[in-house]
Amino acid sequence: MPFMVSPDGVRLHYEVEGEGPPLILHVGAGADANLWREAGYVEPLSQSFSCVLFDHRGHGRSDHPSTVEANHIDRYVDDLAALIAHLGSSRVVFFGWSNGFAIGMKAAQEHPDMFDAIVLFGGVGRAASPEQIATATAERLVVMREKGWWFLLDAMQEAEKLPVPRWFLDRVAATDVGPWFAYTEARPLWNWSVWDAAAQVRSPALLLAGELEDPDDVLSELAAAMPDAHRVRVPDREHINAFLDSEFVVPKVLEFLRARTPQATG
Repeated sequence: MPFMVSPDGVRLHYEVEGEGPPLILHVGAGADANLWREAGYVEPLSQSFSCVLFDHRGHGRSDHPSTVEANHIDRYVDDLAALIAHLGSSRVVFFGWSNGFAIGMKAAQEHPDMFDAIVLFGGVGRAASPEQIATATAERLVVMREKGWWFLLDAMQEAEKLPVPRWFLDRVAATDVGPWFAYTEARPLWNWSVWDAAAQVRSPALLLAGELEDPDDVLSELAAAMPDAHRVRVPDREHINAFLDSEFVVPKVLEFLRARTPQATG
């Protein structure tokens, strides 16, 4: 069972499946890396890539530090860079969903030579002021601490056009809430957003979102602000069910990646 140690001493778990160029799979705030298997991504992607299923800090078999400092986005980016070095790879492909979107953007901004390509999946909001971020975070934390994961899952279920599978809800609800609270509390301290990074992310990027989670197509605005980005919408889907529609998503991802990683097998 492979583990590595982050620059600040956090023990991190990962697994590798498949052959070909390394493809790091990074989930969002909830669940663990096995979500990629259950959602139908690993089997087809592992035919062309070495899929690295990464339990980032606070998730799965990795350590679960719960301080704000340990859950700042910079720590997540440091972990990603350390994982790539640990794997002995000079360049990788990154695929991040939900909160993994921001982590991939910041990593690609800070480490432009580390990625052959990035795939970022999820809706984004337009740029907000520090005051707006601080107010929204404080309000969100009150409800999060009252309801735990069900604050998020209940809202998502209401927003989703299609039912959310019970196995998905259970996997997210089983995630340790401490690191999630701390990551959210750290948000006003970032002094950064994906919009700040857009013009500096030189890696070829595929941006995906559910058509219903991004009704104003804000993702197309972000793609236009990036040097080499393409936007794909998952038809008639919200945030969760867009991710779960791997039969639609995987062919789009493979088409994008094989054009940019000719060493991919399959």
